[in-house]
Amino acid sequence: MSRWAVFDVDGTLFPPSSMEKTFIGHMLRKGAIPAANIFYYFLTGCVRTILTNYAEGFKNNKYYLKYLPVRPIQSAARQFVHQFIWPRISSTGKEQIRLCRQNGYRILIMSGSPDFLTYPLANYLQPDLTIAAELELKESQFSGELTGLHPYGERKTFILKELSKKYAIDFQNSMVFANHHSDYHHMVLFGKAIAVNPTAKLKKLAEKEGWKIELW
Repeated sequence: MSRWAVFDVDGTLFPPSSMEKTFIGHMLRKGAIPAANIFYYFLTGCVRTILTNYAEGFKNNKYYLKYLPVRPIQSAARQFVHQFIWPRISSTGKEQIRLCRQNGYRILIMSGSPDFLTYPLANYLQPDLTIAAELELKESQFSGELTGLHPYGERKTFILKELSKKYAIDFQNSMVFANHHSDYHHMVLFGKAIAVNPTAKLKKLAEKEGWKIELW
């Protein structure tokens, strides 16, 4: 059995909240995402939300990228991570990763942000394993869909349980750091859970569970 320290990114290691939303704003200002893509993103999101729920409608929806070529987006994302994301990663979070590694924990970065943002960030953080939202590619273009499960909400629990089969995760002696109440479902798996920059709802849940609360 192995001990792991699992870190969320958006709102936790990256306190400004969402790497993806920040990147979209950046690309819109550069004119790199067509207005039509944004229209279809919201249209598809609204329809899917009505038919299913908000997570399916918007969290799993990447139509703002539909038909865009992969390589230019990946290149822009790497540069964006270097210039805007990495400098804003919490220094406390980076130190916590260092301490966890020093104390024998394996490091897992788990983010619902797209792979083209999460993996370049992982190159700086050097975790043992990285889980991100994997985007579907068709003929060197984004399809606007994901492949596999989106690491968000209860799906993180399923993903972690599947990873446990391969990596023999000792949940009771492992720890998790996250900020959103949707993370509660997988946080309860761990022997030690830390609510970082918690939403009001997660703060209440953390106080009920007796979890440590930290501001990064």
